[in-house]
Amino acid sequence: MRYTVFDIETRIDKSLVQAVYFPQAAEEGLSDDDVYRRMQQRLREEQGNDFFPLSFHLPISIAVGQVNEERALTGVETIQAADTAQSGTPEEALVRAFWERQERFSGTLVSFNGRNFDLPVLELQALKHGCRIPRYFHGKARYRFSDEGHYDLYDFLTNYGVHRLRGGFNALAKLIGLPGKTGIDGSMVQQLWEDGRLDDIHRYCRTDVIQTYFLFLRVELMRGRITQQEYDAAAEQSASFLEEEA
Repeated sequence: MRYTVFDIETRIDKSLVQAVYFPQAAEEGLSDDDVYRRMQQRLREEQGNDFFPLSFHLPISIAVGQVNEERALTGVETIQAADTAQSGTPEEALVRAFWERQERFSGTLVSFNGRNFDLPVLELQALKHGCRIPRYFHGKARYRFSDEGHYDLYDFLTNYGVHRLRGGFNALAKLIGLPGKTGIDGSMVQQLWEDGRLDDIHRYCRTDVIQTYFLFLRVELMRGRITQQEYDAAAEQSASFLEEEA
């Protein structure tokens, strides 16, 4: 079995926020930024935080890590969007590039909380841009209680929602001796994008993929699906990826 570890980073589609929640914004002299800040405040009042619904998230970085049948990480890359002249926007080109790769892939996706965030965002963007992804929907990636097709480590480690995992990925990473979040976390991505720091976002996304891989490897050991010797060998072969992002 081959695996692809993946992670996405997103920005908020401010024009969609305006169209849905503030259709009279232009007449009132409100900019997209004004609307965005007003919606942030509304969300804080209604739900205690300013996390936007998934339908307003636009992927701006997608990183993938390839894992071979021996569970060793063989490569990590940031997906490069195709020519935007044919795809319209960089976000659309990125979404199409992801799904085109996924339709050709016959292994299992690995994520941390990808069932609740990454894949729903990418599905909504496929809907928006009219992407055809029949293989994805005909497979088992959307079946929650199976790790065939999609292996969501968060779902598995919380016993499919039986308990909340306080501290999230950062806590688990540090629990098993990984760096965890260092310098950047997901709450900073919107501002980084607005500051033109897309390269920093790409690096952050790749780092999350690498650490997700090592968490995946430890879970495989815990489940008895690999031996201690196989774990040690895969970890040793993959250590250079962690060192490169340090």
